[in-house]
Amino acid sequence: VILLMSLGAGLQRSTLSGFNEVGDLTEMTVNAPGDIFFAGGGNIQRDLVLNDRALDGFRELPGVTAVTPIDRLQTGGELQLNRFTSFANIQGVEPAEIRKFAFPLESGSDNMGSWQVLVGASVAENFFNSRTGESAGESINLQGNTLQLTLTRFSADSAEPIERTVRLRVVGVMASASGERDFSIYMPLRNVQELNTWATGQRPNINRDGYSQAIVKVESPDVATAVEQAITAQGYFVFSMQSILRSINTVFLVIQAVVGGIGGLALIVAAFGIANTMVMSIYERTREIGLMKAVGATNRDVMLIFLTEAGTIGMIGGIGGVIAGLVLGQVGGFIAQQFLLAQIAQSGGSPEGLESLVYTPAWLPIFAIIFAALVGIISGIYPALRAIRLDPIAALRYE
Repeated sequence: VILLMSLGAGLQRSTLSGFNEVGDLTEMTVNAPGDIFFAGGGNIQRDLVLNDRALDGFRELPGVTAVTPIDRLQTGGELQLNRFTSFANIQGVEPAEIRKFAFPLESGSDNMGSWQVLVGASVAENFFNSRTGESAGESINLQGNTLQLTLTRFSADSAEPIERTVRLRVVGVMASASGERDFSIYMPLRNVQELNTWATGQRPNINRDGYSQAIVKVESPDVATAVEQAITAQGYFVFSMQSILRSINTVFLVIQAVVGGIGGLALIVAAFGIANTMVMSIYERTREIGLMKAVGATNRDVMLIFLTEAGTIGMIGGIGGVIAGLVLGQVGGFIAQQFLLAQIAQSGGSPEGLESLVYTPAWLPIFAIIFAALVGIISGIYPALRAIRLDPIAALRYE
């Protein structure tokens, strides 16, 4: 039981640690119902949109510190920097709101002006030499450089595609967040809307059509669940690391319950074993019990002796189980960690942040020993009651 509980706790700690590195627990992404596809259909409020009125309502919720709409570039774009080329993953955001998110920066600042961009940590890795196809890798530094964005649209009036080129100055590079943000390019919302208007030939009607998405920032993870529930109650769909975290914790609670059930069955078997041992002890010590009663030992004294012996048996078994569980856990954890390190080395990954898959909370061994002793005491009640019911004279004559 100690081994299984330690394995479950280790997996939970490792998983939660990974989620803390991948995503921010104080952020959530909001989508309108009409933007989410459901294979099974259902009653969806398709007239509910993410317009400015909806975003103002989000800002009024307790604990919300920032809300920015997101509009994505609706036409294919190609970025150029000297001889290197990349495809654009550009998202329009409100510069004043995005500064409130306080994204960690690798260089530069998050103070975007017109036709200025804030790029993710891995955007530079997507650039490649258009002639040789060779990846730029770490050979280019986007900070302070000017990127050339080329957009293409097709018109019924012209057989040839129409191109538009704009220059984007990189004002900052965000630190790695191990997620989509690493590959994103943030641009002022009004610039993205201007490019979308050029590409589609239609000015967007935000009040009617709404934004693609919105990102909500809360002051702490403690209020994230309440904010998420409030937005969901309005009919919007919310994606957050907190919701995934709750699902993962639920899974681990089920696992721990199953492990606890297995442990409970083992303890029931152990309880019968202790009770059987104590009953046999009564038969072997019948004359001794009679002698103790003859010299003045009370029923309470006899019961206390047998309960103490039963509790001691349970405690010794608990200590042995804890030691065995800890040793097996450390050995198994070491073997599993070495296997994972070998696999990571073969794939060329980094072992940084890899934690042991076995983790034993400090309370678990103490609880196990105390609980084992209690099981022993409870198992000794029936044999102790049999012992105190023995008649002293009959016990002394017992052969």
